[in-house]
Amino acid sequence: MAKRVLTTVVAAALIAVLIPTAAGAAEDPSTPSTTPSTTPTANPPTVEPVDPPTVEPPTAEPPAATEPVPSAPSKPVQTPGPSAAAAAVTISLDQPATAWEDRPLTFTGKLSSGAANTNVTLWQALPGAWVLRGSAQTTAGGAYRITYTSTYAMRTTFIVAVGPKIVGAAALSPTRIATALDRKIIINKPAASYITLTGVAVTGYLTPSEPGREVVLQDLVSGGKWRWLTSVKVDAKGNFRLPFPDNFPSNRAVRVVSRGVPATAVEVSLAARVIVKAGLNAKVYAVAASMVPKTYRSGCPVAPSSLRLITLNYWGFDGLIHKGELIVRDAAVQKMISVWTATLNAHFPIRRMVRVDVFGGSDTQSMAADNTSVFNCRQVTGNPYALSPHSYGYAIDINTVENPYLAANNVWYPSNGLSYRNRSWSRPGMLFTGSTPTKALVGQGYFWGANWSKPDYQHFQPK
Repeated sequence: MAKRVLTTVVAAALIAVLIPTAAGAAEDPSTPSTTPSTTPTANPPTVEPVDPPTVEPPTAEPPAATEPVPSAPSKPVQTPGPSAAAAAVTISLDQPATAWEDRPLTFTGKLSSGAANTNVTLWQALPGAWVLRGSAQTTAGGAYRITYTSTYAMRTTFIVAVGPKIVGAAALSPTRIATALDRKIIINKPAASYITLTGVAVTGYLTPSEPGREVVLQDLVSGGKWRWLTSVKVDAKGNFRLPFPDNFPSNRAVRVVSRGVPATAVEVSLAARVIVKAGLNAKVYAVAASMVPKTYRSGCPVAPSSLRLITLNYWGFDGLIHKGELIVRDAAVQKMISVWTATLNAHFPIRRMVRVDVFGGSDTQSMAADNTSVFNCRQVTGNPYALSPHSYGYAIDINTVENPYLAANNVWYPSNGLSYRNRSWSRPGMLFTGSTPTKALVGQGYFWGANWSKPDYQHFQPK
C-alpha cells in the first residue's frame, strides 16, 4: 500500500511539472523546435551591396588579381525549425543553377499541400543572421519562383520559409548552396616597357566572354580622375585589344571598364602600368626599282640594289614622335642610324621625312614641303649641268624650309623659307654649328654646306 501511494505521488509531481511546459507551447506556436545559435530579428535588415572600390594606380608592377568575394561563414547561423503546428506542411527548394554576379539566381520549389496564393520568403545565411532576399506567392499546385541578384561573387546558404518570417515559419525548406561567379575584366600583364610607334596595346579578356560587349580603356590623370582613351568590342572569345597612344613617351596607370551596362553591372579591371619610351626603332630594308620610280632611272650612278630603305622615329614640331623613311646608300646605313639616334635623343624637331618620290622626284616641291631626304638621282637645283651629290645616296638635306640654300643661279630655295636667311634669329628646326644633327654628321665625316660661298644650310655630304 505504501508503495502504491508513493508511486501515485511521484506521478502527480511529474504531471505538475510537464503541464505548464505543454501549455506554454500551445500558447506560442511560433517557437521553433530548434533554436538558432544567434536568434535573428523578426524583420532582418537587407544587406545592401557596396560599390566596387576605386582602383588605385600601382606604384610599380600591377597588383595580382584578388578575389574580394564574401564566402559562406565558417560557422553559419543555425537553421531554425518550423512551428509545431506545421508538421503536416512541407516546402521544397530546388538546387539553384550557378549564375554570374549581377545576373539573377532563380529559386524554385513547391508546397506539399499544393496551396496557391501562399506567401513564401527567401533567406540568405550571413554571419550571425538570416537576411531576407525575396518573396513570392505560390501558384497553382503550390509552385513558387523567387529570383535574387547578387552584385558580388558568393557561395552561401539559402532557405525558403512559408510566411513572412523565418522564426516560427509554417514550414522551412531544406537549405541549398547558391553560387554567383565573379564577373571580371582581366588585363594581360604589359611588358616592362615599349618603344614609341610599335603598336602598343592593352590586351585582355572578359569572364564570361560576352561577345560584342564594349570595353573602354582609361588612363589616370591629375586629380585622380580616369580619362577615356579608346574603346572596342570584345571578340567571340571575350578577348580585346585596345590601342594605347604610343606616339610620345609616357608612364601611365590604365584600366579597362565595361560599357553599355547598368551601373550595378559595370566591371572595372585591376590597374596596370604602361611605360612607353622614345626610341629610334630603325628598320632596314632592301630597295627595289619599284620603290624609287621617280628618283631613279637607267644610267644613274647607283642602282637600287645598292640602296637601302631605313624607317625610323623622329620628333616632330608638334612634340610627338613620327615615323620617317630615308633611301640611302648601303654603306651609309650605320652612319645614318648613329646620326638620327643622337638627333632623336636631343629632341631636335624634324618637319617631314619621306621619299622624294612622294613629290614626283621634284627637289623643289620636296624642299617647299620642308622634307628631310637623302637619295634623288637628279641634276643640281639651279645648275642643270651638274649631277647632284644626292644621286649617290650619301648627301642629306634637313628641314629645308628652316634651312634654305642659295643656288648657283643666285636664287634662294625654297621660296617659303626666305625668312630663315636671317641666321641671327634662332628658331626651332634651324641648324647651327652646335646643333645635334650638325655635330653628329660632322662626326661621321660629313661636310656642312653652310660653309660654302653660296650657303646651303640644309645640306650635308661626305668630305
